[in-house]
Amino acid sequence: MRIFSTLIILFIIISGCSSSKVVEQYVNPETTDFKPQKILVIGLTPDGGLQRQFEYSMVKALEDQNVNAVKSVDLYGEPFEISQDIENNWENFQSDLLKSGFDSVLLSKITGQETRVTIAQSYRNLVRTFETFDTYYKENRTISESGQLEDYPVLNTESSLYCLCPDRENDLIWRGNIDIVNAPNSQKTIRDYVNTLVRALRKNRFFN
Repeated sequence: MRIFSTLIILFIIISGCSSSKVVEQYVNPETTDFKPQKILVIGLTPDGGLQRQFEYSMVKALEDQNVNAVKSVDLYGEPFEISQDIENNWENFQSDLLKSGFDSVLLSKITGQETRVTIAQSYRNLVRTFETFDTYYKENRTISESGQLEDYPVLNTESSLYCLCPDRENDLIWRGNIDIVNAPNSQKTIRDYVNTLVRALRKNRFFN
């Protein structure tokens, strides 16, 4: 029991260091040798200020990996939108990027939100058997009366790295689902998210 408690405390401490975690990822097996040289970074969000903040941090992190990167807000303004005009002229859109020296595009977006129970609450539910209805009722009475639960918000996000490869049918290089847990503020959240994303790309050897 003491070892289990120690592990719980250790997990809480580790979790407190970063609000972001990769929960699922896909790597195209046909493009494992791809090394992007110039990436267009796009944050898909209706919040122009948040988009600019994310793209600035992401570009800076990529440049630290010796990768040339450009913010979409510098090319298209904010917020970036995949407009009907772009969809109707997709080949021209890609062609213009290729002419500008881009070989890849990195898109990030929020895909959903959920609520999860805290570790403390889950741990209590696990170790207590509540052998009688009376004990169970008294333990959980405050929840039914106040409506308060020990939970925390989780944002589900998705980042995708695409190769601007006209000769390939499947140009998806990598896709990762990253959960943002109990985000404290936008600045720290974006910093943690960018660090997590770059770490995943580096682990998959997309950088020299």
